[in-house]
Amino acid sequence: MTYIKCISPMLILFLLAMGCSRNNSIKDLSESESKAIQQELNDSWPNYNIRYNQAVIVFDPKNDNKKILVPNGWYPVEDQETWTQIVNGFKIIPFGVNQVWGEPIREIWGHDNQFYGYVSHSQGMLVAVKIVDEDTVQLTAHVGTLIAR
Repeated sequence: MTYIKCISPMLILFLLAMGCSRNNSIKDLSESESKAIQQELNDSWPNYNIRYNQAVIVFDPKNDNKKILVPNGWYPVEDQETWTQIVNGFKIIPFGVNQVWGEPIREIWGHDNQFYGYVSHSQGMLVAVKIVDEDTVQLTAHVGTLIAR
């Protein structure tokens, strides 16, 4: 058990360092900025390639040459009905109900400090960005748990 207590904080620090290296990061916004962007995303969702799982939702703008890659098994938002269900908290996915909409919106930045899109995630998730190439970033998300006694 002592081994797990020692490894957990190191794993968290590693994931955070991964998200902050090489000019790639996920940047927090003020509460008012987050709410304004959330409203804009709600109104203009068709302008984004949206992918989600139970704990994370990613908005990749369609009108640029940049890509945000997400792990396999995430679901696309392709129609108004799906989007409405997510916003209302009712979209059923194989392992539960999406609880992400309403969480703070954060910005995804990558290569040469370029803006790539937005992410929102549940508390307790560690989300990191890795540069794949000049136009592509890879998003990773892991449950951040600390074992304490």
